[in-house]
Amino acid sequence: MSKGGLNIVVSDGSTHERAAAVVGNTVAGLAGIGAVAVVAMGFAQPAHAQSFQEQVDEIVFPDGCGSSGPPGGGCGSVGAAGGVGGQVEVQQGGLPPSVQQRMREAQCEADKNASCVQPGGAAADTMPFEGLNLFVSTDYQKKLYDGAAEADFDSDRAGFTVGLDSPMSWGLIGGALNYNYTNGDFRHNGGDFQQNSFGGLLYGSYYPSDSSFIDGVIGLAGKGYDLDRTVVANGNVLDAKAKGDTLGFEFQSSVSGGYDFSFDNFTIGPRAGIHYLRTELSDFSESGTPMALHYEDQVEDSLTTTVGFQGSVAISTSFGVVVPQVNAEYVHEFLNDRRNVHATDTAGTSFTFQTDPPDRDYFNVGGGVVFVLPDGISPFLNYTAEVANRFEEVHTVTAGVRLEM
Repeated sequence: MSKGGLNIVVSDGSTHERAAAVVGNTVAGLAGIGAVAVVAMGFAQPAHAQSFQEQVDEIVFPDGCGSSGPPGGGCGSVGAAGGVGGQVEVQQGGLPPSVQQRMREAQCEADKNASCVQPGGAAADTMPFEGLNLFVSTDYQKKLYDGAAEADFDSDRAGFTVGLDSPMSWGLIGGALNYNYTNGDFRHNGGDFQQNSFGGLLYGSYYPSDSSFIDGVIGLAGKGYDLDRTVVANGNVLDAKAKGDTLGFEFQSSVSGGYDFSFDNFTIGPRAGIHYLRTELSDFSESGTPMALHYEDQVEDSLTTTVGFQGSVAISTSFGVVVPQVNAEYVHEFLNDRRNVHATDTAGTSFTFQTDPPDRDYFNVGGGVVFVLPDGISPFLNYTAEVANRFEEVHTVTAGVRLEM
């Protein structure tokens, strides 16, 4: 995300070779990555990133705003709080929470865990390896971003997911459709942005043993972006706004796994995964003001690993089984980096600046509850928070239900 908007990325030809090398190193030493990265980040100091506003001031006012300065004091600006147009809401890899929940339910049922026993019988009696399962869910996400070179913003995202899958003798296979709408505001009256995303994904699980699992997912989504950017000149906010829109797509793939240890009605186990995300957007030009800008294509690659645990306890009641659960994971970003952003004004003048470097180490923590009811009905509610990220704070709530067909 750039200063007030879109990250225009110029990637070199070695990106995919780097990704392949990182994957190999990750598989070899996943357990030791967290400690090394945390220590390294503790001593690392982010370099200064020249903001979009600083670039504009250098070009529009090369003598430092002139000997007498502009009217009202301060240098001029063509940006929303000194920002570039556009906005990319990047998912941190991996499955939607509702799909993750469904895959864990299926694995739990496969090993006949007490957490999955339906009232009145064993899991094997109520969930055979045949037939279909339908699940629907809705989610809400709140994101707060406090940048250095990039504009601060708040965004709200709402969406829904519909999925259909079938248990197999060896695991699970299924697919889902997902839609999300994001609305955000740049702080300090910098403008606003919207994003629509619609996509599909295929997912599956393989069970090497009753207590272990390996999950895989591949997905593709189309995206649409709209921006209204506040234009400021010589310290004065202009009535006209720079308006822009563009299209893009997002590709994601993920592999994760884990093992569950059961103690009566308690279950706890480690989790680990690797997640790749690629986002591409087409170039676009703003309109509505003489200070409109043109932005180049964007390409952004992200490769993250996660290491953590999940725990749950099954509580029998008169109406069914209640399963509270908690989870936590450490996330490390390998591939995404500080990016060069390029834009051109109507006179052909080019602007280039660097975005904030991503926080490479942070955590996801969460909790939720599943209600295992008769007749194959399982409502669930989950909450997840992204914490210890120096730039952003993210909170997500997901609610849904699984229906055995």
